[in-house]
Amino acid sequence: MAEAKKRTLKTIFSRFVPQTQRQREIFDAATDAVLTGDKEKSMYQVTFFLPFLCNKTDLYAMEDQLCQLYGLRLLRLLPSFPSELFSKDYLPQVLLESKRVGAVSNGFFNDCDIKIEGDKITLFVPFTAGGVELLDLGHTGDIIAGIIRSEFSLSYQVEILQSEDYLDHLAAFQQQQDREIRERAAAQAAQYQAHQEKKAQEEAETQPVYQRVESLFDGDAQIEAVGDFLIQAGKMTFDVSGSEVIFGEDFAHDDPTPLRDINRPARHVTVLGQVFEVKTNELRGGDKFSVTIGITDKDSSVFLRTTLDEGEAAALAGAAKPGTCLVACGSVRQDKFGEYNITLKSAKKIKIHIRPDNAEQKRVELHMHTNLSAMDATAKPEDIIKRAAAWGQKAIAITDHGSAQAFPTAMLAAKKIEDFKVLYGIEAYFVDDTARALYGRTDIHFDEEMIVFDIETTGLSVQNCKITEIGAVLVQKGQVLDTFNTFVNPGVHIPENITELTGITDEMVADAPSIDEALRAFFAFTGDRLLIAHNAGFDTSFIRRAAEECGLPFENPYLDTVSMSRYVNPELKRHRLDTLAEYFDLGDFNHHRASDDAEMLAYIFFKMIDKLQAEGITDFTQMTDAMSEHADPLRLRTYHQIIIAKNLVGLKNLYRLISESYLTYYRRTPRIPKTRLMELREGLIIGSACEAGELFRAILENKPQAVIEEIASFYDYLEIQPVSNNLFLIEGGKVADVEELRELNRKIVALGEKLNKPVCATCDAHYIDPEDEIYRRILLTGMKYPDADKVTHLHMRTTEEMLEEFSYLGAEKAYEVVVTNTNKIADMVEKIDPIPAGSYPPHIEGSEEELTGKCHEMAASMYGDPLPPQVQSRLERELDSIIKNGFAIMYIIARRLVENSESKGYQVGSRGSVGSSFAATMAGITKVNPLPPHYRCPVCRHSEWIEDGSVKSGFDLPAKDCPVCGTPDMIRDGHNIPFETFLGFYGDKTPDIDLNFSGDVQGDAHRYTEVLFGKGHAFRAGTIGTLAEKTAFGYAAKYLEGKGISVCRAELERLICGCVGVKRTTGQHPGGIIIVPQGYEIYDFCPVQHPADDPNSDTVTTHFEFKYLHDTILKLDILGHDIPTKYKRLEEYTKTNVLDCNLSDPKLYQLFTTPAPLGVTKEDLLGVETGTLGLPEMNTKFVRGVLTQAKPKSFSDLLQISGLTHGTGVWLGNADALIEAGTCTISDVIGCRDDIMLYLIQNHHMEKAMSFAIMEDVRKGKGLKPEYEEAMIAAGVPDWYIDSCKKIKYMFPKAHAAAYVIDALRLGWYKIYYPKEFYAAYFTAAPGGVEASVVCGGRQAVKAKMDEISAMGKEATAKDNETFSALQLINEAMARGIRFLPVDLRQSHAKKFLPQEEGIRLPFNSIGGLGDTAAENIMRARDEADIFSVEDLRLAAKLSKTVVEVLDANGVFQGMSMTNQLSFF
Repeated sequence: MAEAKKRTLKTIFSRFVPQTQRQREIFDAATDAVLTGDKEKSMYQVTFFLPFLCNKTDLYAMEDQLCQLYGLRLLRLLPSFPSELFSKDYLPQVLLESKRVGAVSNGFFNDCDIKIEGDKITLFVPFTAGGVELLDLGHTGDIIAGIIRSEFSLSYQVEILQSEDYLDHLAAFQQQQDREIRERAAAQAAQYQAHQEKKAQEEAETQPVYQRVESLFDGDAQIEAVGDFLIQAGKMTFDVSGSEVIFGEDFAHDDPTPLRDINRPARHVTVLGQVFEVKTNELRGGDKFSVTIGITDKDSSVFLRTTLDEGEAAALAGAAKPGTCLVACGSVRQDKFGEYNITLKSAKKIKIHIRPDNAEQKRVELHMHTNLSAMDATAKPEDIIKRAAAWGQKAIAITDHGSAQAFPTAMLAAKKIEDFKVLYGIEAYFVDDTARALYGRTDIHFDEEMIVFDIETTGLSVQNCKITEIGAVLVQKGQVLDTFNTFVNPGVHIPENITELTGITDEMVADAPSIDEALRAFFAFTGDRLLIAHNAGFDTSFIRRAAEECGLPFENPYLDTVSMSRYVNPELKRHRLDTLAEYFDLGDFNHHRASDDAEMLAYIFFKMIDKLQAEGITDFTQMTDAMSEHADPLRLRTYHQIIIAKNLVGLKNLYRLISESYLTYYRRTPRIPKTRLMELREGLIIGSACEAGELFRAILENKPQAVIEEIASFYDYLEIQPVSNNLFLIEGGKVADVEELRELNRKIVALGEKLNKPVCATCDAHYIDPEDEIYRRILLTGMKYPDADKVTHLHMRTTEEMLEEFSYLGAEKAYEVVVTNTNKIADMVEKIDPIPAGSYPPHIEGSEEELTGKCHEMAASMYGDPLPPQVQSRLERELDSIIKNGFAIMYIIARRLVENSESKGYQVGSRGSVGSSFAATMAGITKVNPLPPHYRCPVCRHSEWIEDGSVKSGFDLPAKDCPVCGTPDMIRDGHNIPFETFLGFYGDKTPDIDLNFSGDVQGDAHRYTEVLFGKGHAFRAGTIGTLAEKTAFGYAAKYLEGKGISVCRAELERLICGCVGVKRTTGQHPGGIIIVPQGYEIYDFCPVQHPADDPNSDTVTTHFEFKYLHDTILKLDILGHDIPTKYKRLEEYTKTNVLDCNLSDPKLYQLFTTPAPLGVTKEDLLGVETGTLGLPEMNTKFVRGVLTQAKPKSFSDLLQISGLTHGTGVWLGNADALIEAGTCTISDVIGCRDDIMLYLIQNHHMEKAMSFAIMEDVRKGKGLKPEYEEAMIAAGVPDWYIDSCKKIKYMFPKAHAAAYVIDALRLGWYKIYYPKEFYAAYFTAAPGGVEASVVCGGRQAVKAKMDEISAMGKEATAKDNETFSALQLINEAMARGIRFLPVDLRQSHAKKFLPQEEGIRLPFNSIGGLGDTAAENIMRARDEADIFSVEDLRLAAKLSKTVVEVLDANGVFQGMSMTNQLSFF
C-alpha cells in the first residue's frame, strides 16, 4: 500500500493537461489531495478538497484521461466540499454517483420528487411497491447517505417511498415502453428482413454456376432391346413381361425415353426405372395429397408426380415402394425451380433383370463389405444376400473392416432364403506382435563383425525401380573397420525429384559400374556377415531383386534398425535416421547419401547396443525374445486379414477378438495381435486378404522367400483378387503394369501349391453392381481421399466374370481358385446364427416368490384382506402369466431399481405399456393403476367398482364419502387398461419396462445394475450412427461441386439415397442397459466396444444394436428425465409429497382449456389459450391447438389427447376431421391403441384374440386385413371407425398416455397452488433458454426478446426456439405477479432457482457465458471463504477475466470493491 501524502492534484498528476476550462478550474483549485492504492495492481483513488461544487461527468472524464495517460487499471477521484454547499439541487449528482458504486438505482430516480426536512431526505419514486422493495433490498438509501457523508461531512437519513401519482407515471412509462418495444421489434424485423434479402442477393451473386449434365456417365443415352421382353435402359436392364398396372390404365411401352433425355417439355413420354424414394404430402386444402416417386436407371433420374385423394395416394405409394421397378407414362413439365418432372398418367410394375450367373457350379464370395464398413462400402447386407442367392450361390462371407455389426441383418435376411449360408467374418486389422528386427539366423553375438549398409534408388518400387548407390561400413565392437561405396548405373533416367532428394544425377552414374559389377563387389565386401539397415526390408528387397536378375545368391541374415529402435527407444514417437542421430547427439550428416547414411547408422547401432547391454542383453537371440515379450500392438504396422468363424466356438472367439480390438488394442483402428489370435484360433479360418495383407505386402516388398513362406504358412487360405482392385499400385509406381499385377497373383498361386494352401479368388467387393460405385466415390470424396474418384471395380462378380478375370492362370487353375477352393472354404463352415435363438433372462434366486409376496402385500394394504374379486382375479391372472413365461425377474429388477432411487428421495416415472400391468403397480414399478374405475377407502379398505363402461377413468368419478366408515372423499383410481397390451393374450409377448429416472441419479441407477448382477454382466446398449439424409446431401453436393457440374434434383436425390445408411460411427443408447445372465459371457451374444471407438471412454457398449438382441437378452431402459427432478425440487421447496396431490381437482382440468385457474388471461399470455405452459407433453403449440379444438373435460379426455398427439395418422386428417364434422367427440375417437381392443370387445362383442390382433396391426400402421374388416362390419362397427383405423400409422399405449397425463396433472396442481415453487422447480430441472440479462430486464424485455425471435421465422435456431418457450413461461409467471430476482453473490445457488419471499432468485448459471463449472466454483468459494472484494472471489473461485467481466456486467458485484485495498467512503 502506497504511503498517503497530502498534495495538490497538480503535484500528483504533473503530466496531465486539462482538456476543458472546467477541468482546469478543478485541477487548479483542488487541495489536500491524498493518493492511496495498490501499485502492483495499478489501482488508485485520490481524495481531495474543492471549494466549489462540480459535475460528476467532468470528474469521470478526467479519470478516464488520467488512466489512459498513466496506464492505470482503475482511478477514482473523490472530492469533498464545504458542508454549506449541499442542497436539494446537488442530489442528482449524488444519485449519479450511487449508480456508479453499484447501488440499485438505474432508472429509478429519473422522475423522482425530493423532500429535505431537517436531517431526513425523502425520495418519492413513481414505481410499484416491488420496485421500492428492490431499492430497499439493495440498501440504496444507505449508499446515498454515505456519499453525502463522504462529500459534505453531513449525516442524513435517506428514505425512499412510493409517490402518490405512481400509477400515472407507471401508465405513461408502460405506454412509452410498449411503443419503444413495438418500434424496436418492427425495426429489428425490418433489419432482419433486409439482412436476409441482402444475404440472399450476395449468395446469388457469388454462387458459382456449374455446368448442368444429364448424366454422370460418358457416352450417349441408350434404350435397347436385349432379349425377349428385356429392355436395357441407362445402366439397368428391365424385364417387362407380365407387367402389372398399379396406377391408371394399361398402355403400350414400345418407345421408351432414356431418363437423361427428360430435359424438355413433352406431351407424352414412356420411361423405365427403379424407384429410389416415394413421398406423399398433404396439400394445403387438406383434401388432396401429392405423390412424388423418384425413379432411376442409374444413368439419370426423374420424378413422377401426381395429385390424388388420400386413399389413392396411399395405394400408389404402397405399390411403388423403393426397389420396385416401373414403366410409366405421362407428360413432361417444368416446375418453378426449372426442373423437368413427369406428370404421371399410368404406371406398371415390372421386374429388374440382373447380371446372370450361368455357371453350372457357382463360386462363393469370401470377401464382401457392407454399408457397415465405416464410410467405405454402400451395399446393404440384405441386398448382398439377395443377390448372391439370386445368382444361385450357396453362401457368402460378410467381412466388414474390424466390425461384425452387419451380422444380425445378414442373419435375418438369410433366414428368408432356403439353403443359404452366411459365413460370418471380418476383415481384421492384424498386427504381428511376434515381429522381430532380425531375419535369418539369430545366433549372432554383439561382438561379431557386421555390415551396416544403405542404398539409394530411382524410386520406391522394388518391381520397377533401380539402385543408384550402395554404401556400407564393416563394424565390430563399436568400431568402423572398413568402408565400401559405389555408384551404380541404373540404366534408366533418375527422376528429378529423386535427384533433388539424394543429390545423385544421371551424369554422376553415367560411368559407374553396372548393377552386376556393383553387387559382386558389395557381396565380396559383406561375405556372409549380418547386414544392418534402417528399414531393412526396403534395402534388402532391392538387393534381392537385383541379385535374382543377376543370378547371384543372396542369403545373408539382416537386421532392421527401425524395428530395433522401436523396442530400444520406446520413448520416441518417430524413428527416422535423422531423428535418432539427434536423439543420440551424433551431429549432422549428409542424409540421403548411401555412404553417409550407413556410417551414421553404424554409430546409432552402437548406441542401441550399449542400451541393450545395460539391460543385460548380450546377443540377438536374447534381443529377439525380449522384443517379442514387450511388443506393443498399438505401435506396430497393421495388415488386413480375413477371419471367418467356422463354428460356434470360433464365433465366440471372434467376438472376443473383436471386443479386445476395441477395448484394449484400439489406435486409429481396432487391432488384433497375432499372439492373441493364436490363443483364440480354435474354430476360426484365417485368410490372407487383399493387397494390404501381410502376405501380399511381403511379396510386393520382395522379402526373402523363407520369410514369405513363413508368413503364408500362418494362413488357412491365400487370396488373390482382380487386377483392377490394385491398379493404384501402377499409378503409385509400385508395379510397372497390369502384367506385373498378374505376376504377383501367380506368385501367390505358386506359393499355395508349394505349401498345400488353397488359393481363393475374391472380389473384395464394396458394392453390388459396377454402376453403384458412384456412391462410394461420393463417400470417399467427402472423406477427402485424394484418389476418391478413381474407378476401382470393387463390385460383386458372377462365376463367369471371375473365371474370365483369372483366365491368365489357365482354365483349370482359374476354376480351382474361383470355384473349387471358395466352395471348399464355405463347406468348412457350419451353418450358425450370430445371435443365439431363444431367450436368456437373468436369474435372481426367489424372484417369483418375492414378486408374488410384494404384490399381495401391497394389494392387501390398499384393498384389504381378503382382496376384492376384481383385484384377486387380475393379480392372479397376471402373476400366473408373468411367472410362467419367466418374466418375474424383470419385475424384481425394476422394483429394486425404483427402490434404490426412492431411497435417495427421487420418484421414478414409467413409460410404455408397463402401466398396463397391475402387478407392476403393486410391485411399486408404476403409479398407473390399470384396474377398472373404482373408489377405495384408505381407512377401512372398502371399495366400489364401476365396470359397465359408463366411466372410463377413476379420476373422473364424483367425490364420495366412504359408506362404511364415513371417511370423506374416498380415493378415486383405475383407468381400465388391459394387461394384454403388455404381455399379449397368452402372456408370451416380451415386455419392455421403461423407467424414467432423475438425471441426478441416472448414473447411480446404471451402476446399481452392476451391483445386482456382477461385473461383466451389465453393459450399455450400443447404437450405430449412420449417414443421415442431410449429411449425405452435403457429401453429394461436394462431390458434384468438385467436378464443377450439377445434375437434376431427382438425380441428386438418387445419389443421396445411395449414401444414406452408411455407417459413420457408434454410440450408446441414452438409458439402455443389457443384462447378461449368470453362466454366460457377453461373447455368447455379441462383441462389445467403447462408444464412438473412444479408447479413453469408461463406457462399454454392445457391438450390435440392441434391437437385434431384444428377444434374446434383457434390456433395462434406465432413462434420464427431468420430471423426477422437478418432483424432487417441488418436495424440497414446498415440504409436501407429490403423491398427495388431488388429481380429481376440477381446477386442474380447467387448465387444459383456459389459463383462468392461474389468475391470468389469454392476453396476459400473449395469445396462449390454455394454462398448460410448462406441463409435460401438453405445452407445445400443436398440443395446445388440439386442446383448444377438442375441449377436454376429464381425465379420460386427456388420455385421448395424449394418445392422439403422440400417434401418427391419428389426429391430423383423422380424429380432428371427425370432431370438426360432429361425427363424434373427443371421448369417442380412437386415441390409444388399447381403446381399439376394448371397444371391439365391450361394445361389439368381437372375439378377444381377433380384437387384439386388429389392435396390433392398426397400431403398427398395417391397416385392416380384409377378414378383419369383414368381421368388424358384421359386428356392426361404424364405418367412420373402420375408416379411422385404416388411416392410423402408429398408436400410443394407454398406459404411457396415462403416465404422461398424471405427470401433467401433478405439476399442474403445484402450478395452481404453489406457483413460485413450481416455476423455480421447473427451471431448475430444465434451465435451457433462461438468460438472466433478459429476465432481469422485466416483462417488457422478455416480450421484446420473444418478438425478436418471432421475427426470425424459420431462420430461428433450435436454441432460439428453446429460449422462446422458456420466455413464454417466464412471461406467465410475471403476469401472475412473480418476480425474478437478479443473481446475487450471497443468495444465489449455482444451478437452482430458489423460491424466496420476494420472488425467485436466479442461479449463477442463468448468466449467459457462465457455465456450470464456474457457477459451482463461485458458490463453493462463497461458502468456504471470506469474500470481501472482486479480487477475493476471482482468486478463491479461480475465475478467468472473461467470467469476472460477465459477472460484473450482470450486476453481481454491486456494492463490492474491486480489491480490498480501496475504500471509497
